[in-house]
Amino acid sequence: MYFVAEVNEKECAKYNCKQCVLFCPEPNCLNYKESDHTAWVWSDRCKGCEICVYVCSDLLKRHCIEMVMVKTGD
Repeated sequence: MYFVAEVNEKECAKYNCKQCVLFCPEPNCLNYKESDHTAWVWSDRCKGCEICVYVCSDLLKRHCIEMVMVKTGD
């Protein structure tokens, strides 16, 4: 089991800020959909560093991203 970021797209679309995408250290992990004005996570690439959560929740006070538990197949 491990944690990955998950974007609440409905909340994220309200802000259209793209800050989480800019700060994510993993290439092509956190992306932005211009058509929906929201960020999205490629969960296979997410390392669970929580930088996006820190930027969105702690710095910007928007609370659009949270970490969720992913179970690995046994």
